[in-house]
Amino acid sequence: MMEAKKKTSESYTAAGYDVRPAVPDDAEAICTLFNKIFPDEMSLAHWHWKYRREQSRAIVAYRDGRLVAHYGGVGTDILLEGRQSTAIQVADLMVDPSERQAVRRISPFFLMASAFLDNYVGYENPFYLGYGFPSDRAMALSDRLGLFTPIGAMHEISWEINGLEASPVRNLTEITSSNFVEYADRINSLWKRFSKHFGNRFVCKKDADFIRWRYLEHPAKTYAIYLVTGRFTRRAEYLLVMRHERQNSMLMDILARKLDLAPAIKLAKQLAWQQGSRTLVTWCSETDITRFQLEDAQDRILPVAIPANSRSPGPAPDHQADKWWFMPGDTDYL
Repeated sequence: MMEAKKKTSESYTAAGYDVRPAVPDDAEAICTLFNKIFPDEMSLAHWHWKYRREQSRAIVAYRDGRLVAHYGGVGTDILLEGRQSTAIQVADLMVDPSERQAVRRISPFFLMASAFLDNYVGYENPFYLGYGFPSDRAMALSDRLGLFTPIGAMHEISWEINGLEASPVRNLTEITSSNFVEYADRINSLWKRFSKHFGNRFVCKKDADFIRWRYLEHPAKTYAIYLVTGRFTRRAEYLLVMRHERQNSMLMDILARKLDLAPAIKLAKQLAWQQGSRTLVTWCSETDITRFQLEDAQDRILPVAIPANSRSPGPAPDHQADKWWFMPGDTDYL
């Protein structure tokens, strides 16, 4: 992690908590706290994958020499209405159960969140925007404390895929660690073309470097990356990232030459069927539901909000409403 701004470059004490930026020596304690609170496990390798990146940040709170809370963030480059910018996804918010009864504005959660936003998010900070995928309960707390404001919701789109014909998928290459370099330029070209469809939107950068880090280098999950080329032109037409588990597949990310997603979704259903899945699922921003309501899709709203920073000086939350393009690959945990 890069050095924090001066305000949090050294620890400070408030309400008995020692609050400061996380450093590598905190990793083991962070993993222990994570594994105490969440059902999924965080290994040291997982922590390194997420937090040793130059764009990652985290704030920790100690009491009496014991880690009791953590507030993390995974930074990324974005296109902000066609302009290069930065944003950070809030992640791994956790407070030891023994510390959850503190008065809200002197709680470790509030102290860490306010330090995080004041130092890392907004006009004069490393990241122009802050976002995340909080539960409705976490969103309500952040809103009451003046940290984040809800500006939208996430939806789950699903397809039953029983009974598909077993037709072969042509002109398809699966991208792996061993052949990634061979196809990196095609991925970058496809991202560049796809991104041009978001001139008035916010979209996280999905170039080859991101695809490699997010999917091929993930220490705990396995993803399938498919590149589809034109039958005659051999140019890249689609990149699909999927996660196949048991009898379900999740469509994590799409890069396409056009925003007409019908062919890509039809192909994703076929690939899921070939893996023995009965259901294909994806997530999308509320703004983009109609782009995914194809092929007999079922739609339900998720108990997951899209937030905007309302504490530190930055773009008004109202301006951010209906702007984000999000899919499952934009989360840090799916």
